[in-house]
Amino acid sequence: MHVYPEGGSTLQHNLNMVADGHNGIEHSIPVSPLYKDVLTLYGESGVSYTPTLIVSYGGLWGENYWYSKMKIFEHKHLQGFFPQPLLDQRRRRMKVEEDDWNHIENAKAAKALSDAGVKVNNGAHGQLEGLGVHWEMWMIAQGGMSPIEALRASTMNGAEYLGMGDDLGSLEAGKLADLVILGKNPLDDIKNSDSVEMVMLNGRLYDAKTMNEMVTGNSKRLPHWWEK
Repeated sequence: MHVYPEGGSTLQHNLNMVADGHNGIEHSIPVSPLYKDVLTLYGESGVSYTPTLIVSYGGLWGENYWYSKMKIFEHKHLQGFFPQPLLDQRRRRMKVEEDDWNHIENAKAAKALSDAGVKVNNGAHGQLEGLGVHWEMWMIAQGGMSPIEALRASTMNGAEYLGMGDDLGSLEAGKLADLVILGKNPLDDIKNSDSVEMVMLNGRLYDAKTMNEMVTGNSKRLPHWWEK
């Protein structure tokens, strides 16, 4: 049985979970930098780590960073799948000094753990549909991970963490045909992950802008509850 505990937002609580043999720790360690004792314990334990930087512990949440940097109420793709009145609630945004965004320190700790052999995963905590996972990926990169490391944390690592590595997480024969097709290369800039053009779910291809199935040409999605 795999056991994934909710992180306690205190380092000593997390370290007890690691010592007790849990498969992973959910939520961020609120301490950075991490030193050799903690890095060695995590790295040798085989535990995985889902920092959920979007709701990072120990300071300001990463979610609010992106609300302050992006006009999500004008994000064309998000507007197609989210009620505009709810998006408009994010027009009033926080103003924060750049060096006060604590999620970046949490991301640096995640990078240090990754370098110590810990598998770091993308967990967006359900804060914002669609963009939340992209934000989490970008924040992982803010801590020093390369684009390919951030992509791996968002695909293969998570699948293996959940015991589904034989079915999901990479493009290989015998695995489910679940794909996200991008218009720009995220290896050039991790923020290019937001250039989604098509999505394939178990071998069925959809237009990302409409979510109508593309192969049959006549399979249109049902309207959202707010659409008239």
